[in-house]
Amino acid sequence: MEINNNILEKRFEQFANFVFKQDGKSFDSFKTSEFIDINENYKYSVYNEARENLSNKLWKTDDIGTGKIKKAIDSAIQTSVNHNYRMTDNNLVDWRKKDSFSKRTNSRLIEQLFFDFYKSKINDQVAFERLIDEGLSYQFIAYLFFIKDYNKYLPISQEQFDKIFEYIGIQEFKTRKNASWENYLEYCKIIKSVRDFLKSKDKNTTLIDAHSFLWILGRLLEVDKDSENDQGLKPHIDNIQLPKPDWNLIITNTEITTDNDLSIFQALYSFENHQAYASQIGLLLGHSGKTPHSLINLEIGRYAKRIAQHFDIELTKRENQKFKYWDLFFNGWDEGNFFIWQLKPEIIEALEQNKLTGIELISEEISTEESKDLFEGAKKTVTINAYERNPKARSLCLEYWGTMCVVCGFDFEKVYGEIGKGFIHVHHLIPVSQIGKSYQINPISDLRPICPNCHAMIHLKNSPREIDEMRELINVSSKNKSAQ
Repeated sequence: MEINNNILEKRFEQFANFVFKQDGKSFDSFKTSEFIDINENYKYSVYNEARENLSNKLWKTDDIGTGKIKKAIDSAIQTSVNHNYRMTDNNLVDWRKKDSFSKRTNSRLIEQLFFDFYKSKINDQVAFERLIDEGLSYQFIAYLFFIKDYNKYLPISQEQFDKIFEYIGIQEFKTRKNASWENYLEYCKIIKSVRDFLKSKDKNTTLIDAHSFLWILGRLLEVDKDSENDQGLKPHIDNIQLPKPDWNLIITNTEITTDNDLSIFQALYSFENHQAYASQIGLLLGHSGKTPHSLINLEIGRYAKRIAQHFDIELTKRENQKFKYWDLFFNGWDEGNFFIWQLKPEIIEALEQNKLTGIELISEEISTEESKDLFEGAKKTVTINAYERNPKARSLCLEYWGTMCVVCGFDFEKVYGEIGKGFIHVHHLIPVSQIGKSYQINPISDLRPICPNCHAMIHLKNSPREIDEMRELINVSSKNKSAQ
């Protein structure tokens, strides 16, 4: 399929102008653009984590039929991924398809197929056609091929890419309702041609970069089919919201952002990976009753309306034409019977830049001078150590020690049920005043899971109490109560 380079030149000019507006500097490469890194380069993290979870090099023939291979495939199909220490939605695969795959009955035949496919014991065309016969969707299969080899294969969203291909002058080729090996090869071939063109702009352009370039065009530009010129299709961008909301301006404007709004952000910021259920946020903020999430949802709706009205921002509409308010602030996805909210990276950055995270740096971490104006106006605070915010370190700590408080034994999940799952503070055993900038955390030896109450008591005095000292205090207090 031939691509008209004149059309691509025009599309690239539009793309580069847009990236310039986002980054405040000219496009140099797909690796150095902050906008592309945040919004598109997570695909590299998806691939790397998927390969790590897949671990197909360790598969043995004895594993076939045991469920181990299907479990590995399932773990490689993630709804979110850690990209640059922030959890980002994995939009390369429909989470509903993942859910359907997870629930399907395992069989020796399907595990044999995956074993042969990822061990390259069968031809890729044969694998593709057999996966179609298994009832898997085109998008799902393309993802499985992508995580096998991202230098050859790419994820797909049929309807969206059909529009994108039209926009770059390829109108006769369609992927929608055309799931076949030949169609998929042609799809990848077109993107390879785009990659070859982009190498004249960035010599290190990869297939993923070309995929991202096309996806950005598809997000930002609508095709006006009634207006064509002799070299391609004319973009219609009058209704596209190019500028992002200025969150530094929003969260510091008390006429827009109330204390309640800020407290929701601060509460969510305190959770691992800045993600939680609305009901978890509600409980943390003291909302009681059977529906602690209801007040949170109500406040988020009001907040979104104020922002939309003030900045003339169009909110996302659902299929029933009702507005979806939460996605102005959060990434979101279903997890069982609950819906996860995760603070968007730009809001996290604004909270941190304006010292409004609600994270109260404890006395050992800040000077007296710094503490005078720390987090002025923040009504809700959660005590946590700045060195503990690396989500990878926290995750490894909890994987080893669990989520029960090592001081008093309190377990949020046992007390509050599902909404308490995974909630715990992480305490740094070494006083931060003794840690230099080059210090490397050992998540197992340096960190411990501790409930908020014990954490506060540990840091009640300038020199933090030892964990054994805290346990002894609890034992003495318990004995005194028993003696009374």
